[in-house]
Amino acid sequence: MDFNRIQSSSQKLFILAICGLLISAGCNRHRRAVSFSPETGPCDNVLQKIEYPDLVDESESDGTELLAPAPMTITTFQETQPWELTVEECVELALANSEIMEKLGGVVVNSPVAATTLYDQALFETQPLGVEAALSAFDTQLTSSLLYTRSERSFNNPFIGGGAASLTSNIGSYNFQLTKPTASGASYSFRNVIDYNRNNSPVNLFPSTYDVLNQFEVRQPLGRGRGTMVNRIAGPGAVPGQAAFAGQYNGVLIARIRSDISLADFESAVRNLVRDVENTYWELYFAYRDLDTKLAARESSRATWDNRRLRYENGVGRPDDEAQARQQYFSFQAQAQNALTGLLNGQPGVLGAERNLRRLLGLRTSDGQIIRPISEPAVAPVIFDWMLSQEQTLARRVELRRQKWTIRQRELELCAARALNRWQVDLVGQYGFRGFGDSLFGSFAQPNSSAIGNLLDGDLDEWRVGIEVGGAIGNRRGHLAVRNAELNLQRERAVLKEQQRQILHDLNAAYTEVDRAMANVKTSFNSRVAVQEELDPKRKRVNVGQDQVFFLLDAEQRAATAESAVHRAIVDYNQALLNYAFTSGSLLSRYNVRLTEGPWSEDAQARAVRKGCEFERYGTNNCDRDVWPLSKGEFQQAAPVLGSESHAETAPVTPIEEAAPQPGLIEE
Repeated sequence: MDFNRIQSSSQKLFILAICGLLISAGCNRHRRAVSFSPETGPCDNVLQKIEYPDLVDESESDGTELLAPAPMTITTFQETQPWELTVEECVELALANSEIMEKLGGVVVNSPVAATTLYDQALFETQPLGVEAALSAFDTQLTSSLLYTRSERSFNNPFIGGGAASLTSNIGSYNFQLTKPTASGASYSFRNVIDYNRNNSPVNLFPSTYDVLNQFEVRQPLGRGRGTMVNRIAGPGAVPGQAAFAGQYNGVLIARIRSDISLADFESAVRNLVRDVENTYWELYFAYRDLDTKLAARESSRATWDNRRLRYENGVGRPDDEAQARQQYFSFQAQAQNALTGLLNGQPGVLGAERNLRRLLGLRTSDGQIIRPISEPAVAPVIFDWMLSQEQTLARRVELRRQKWTIRQRELELCAARALNRWQVDLVGQYGFRGFGDSLFGSFAQPNSSAIGNLLDGDLDEWRVGIEVGGAIGNRRGHLAVRNAELNLQRERAVLKEQQRQILHDLNAAYTEVDRAMANVKTSFNSRVAVQEELDPKRKRVNVGQDQVFFLLDAEQRAATAESAVHRAIVDYNQALLNYAFTSGSLLSRYNVRLTEGPWSEDAQARAVRKGCEFERYGTNNCDRDVWPLSKGEFQQAAPVLGSESHAETAPVTPIEEAAPQPGLIEE
């Protein structure tokens, strides 16, 4: 009886029993039942509270730097200092301070994921669908492993065990492989494999042996996956149908188009921000003018009230006339207060419009100053060249450019689907040479003593050349992928046509609105002139007692309404011009706003110089002969030449008189 063998087996059984107990304890340690009474729960004050995240840098996210002084009110309005800004300065401030584009409507609060930020393009470039990620599919791949295995086995037949009834083996394996896929579809591989084997077989020539293999392999597709076009569209190793249906074509060209689409979305967000800034700027301008109008009307009604009160005190007037004039004064006082705070007819008022503009400019809610617009609105009629405007709109609207990129993506996907709708036919070539010996290095002079020496002799070489063919009979998935790509392309083309139609309809409405707003300016101005000519004679007759005060008070109310309507018409006209620039796609050029890349690294600049010289020498079409040009070149963002885009013609008109701004007085 072999005592050592029994002892070894007993030790093994003991170890297995201990492991089983540990596993059982680990599985059951979370099954303890814990119950708390509803009255005396020791952890109720912790378990039943909403937790707040513990951030790494709490000082950067507590928002204390945004705290501001008390906001302006009716009582503190006169204590603030004016901050005069032009509309161009407001746009510059907004673009300089805005990391978030959607600022009106509470999008960033209610749907923060939907907000467009300054970091979106950088985030897109660094995600798995970016250009660099697509280029990484062509990186050289390294695979390496080092494994050691010990095995003890017994055999009923010694022939199976290599002449031994019980075989003890020590096996080591080292693998090193480099694989380089190329844009043409070919792949190049180099492998180094070292196998070590030591066992007690009596028929072995050596107790231990080393088997070394160096192998080179070239695989060139002849069917599916052949050519730079399909590999740069779908990526290397794309499966027919699978990538198309999942929408995950991620070749370099597709990733580049996705990047351009993301840039178009960012440009659209910047354009919308500029539009909101100018639109809010003119709303603030109107709020100031409306407040001035209400203040002037209040002072006029105050003079009428004083006149009625003096006449009543002197016994020549009626008490109801004095009360009616007093009511008119307080009515204008309430209108002035509402024009300041923005509680009348849903209008934002001076404080509300100034608050909205501050939000767009990225400023604090209050800082002891109040923004005052100093840019004068346009009051001259503008006539646009309609045919030229249509052509420019179709060429410059960012939504159409974005949709054209989508169509270009669908065209490339269709090319990839057709190229992948083939059988897998690969030309394979391999060449390798081996080394064998009882040691890895050993003595090069003795035969089979050194595996490396035997490898360097080159006596043991091997090669293989052939063709591998595979694929589904009928290839229904590939045919469906082609048909799906064709339908996707037709859909995007139909969407582009409808977008062009809708945008031209919007341009038509904007063109009409400019003319209507200008006509409304003239009509409102004439109405104001008429009511002023009515107001002065009535005031003289009322002051001498020849007319009732009711008619004067009614004329004063209509004069205030007409004055406010003139300013509203001027602001509407400027907003109509803004909407026309927005609709025609020239808003960013109007402010000379351009999108540029950040600074390049030194290596990127050096590569750009080298590639630029190659393009000049050979031409861009010679670089990739089987790849279609991706674009027609860079998009010109330069401001249009005067007269080329809008072909505006201005005609002098009679200057519109405006009431001088009052020093901002709200009486208590």
